Amino acid sequence: MSEKYLSAPVPSTSMPKGIPYIIGNEAAERFSFYGMKGILVIFMTQYLFMLPGSGSEAMSKPAAMENYHLFTTAVYFFPILGALLADIVLGKYLTIMILSTVYCAGHGVLAMMGSTEWINLSPGIVLAIGLILISVGSGGIKPCVSAHVGDQFG
Repeated sequence: MSEKYLSAPVPSTSMPKGIPYIIGNEAAERFSFYGMKGILVIFMTQYLFMLPGSGSEAMSKPAAMENYHLFTTAVYFFPILGALLADIVLGKYLTIMILSTVYCAGHGVLAMMGSTEWINLSPGIVLAIGLILISVGSGGIKPCVSAHVGDQFG
């Protein structure tokens, strides 16, 4: 065995250089996730039907709550797949980079939801696509970020 893996980390009085970037990324990710999640049911029940192409009927509160809970379940299921993807295929860093891009694409899809006439999809379908992308991205990076922070300290 190599001595590299048997020794303790080098003592240091300063924070590793990568930690501020990880903290900033995680703060922005949590802000976007909880900010969107906090208004999701209100959006689905009161504003989604106002978008062009959605029809005239609003989503019922039970249907909106069901979609909300399906989304939350997916977010907490995908860490299993994210961990497997990182450990078997891509590695932690590349998994974080790719799934963060998927996460941003999900928010981009939600942002473009008001101008979906040109793709002939209802806003409800576009909402589902955006939420699926967000759940894959958010859930997939959860196990990788903690391990990545641990790697920074040796």
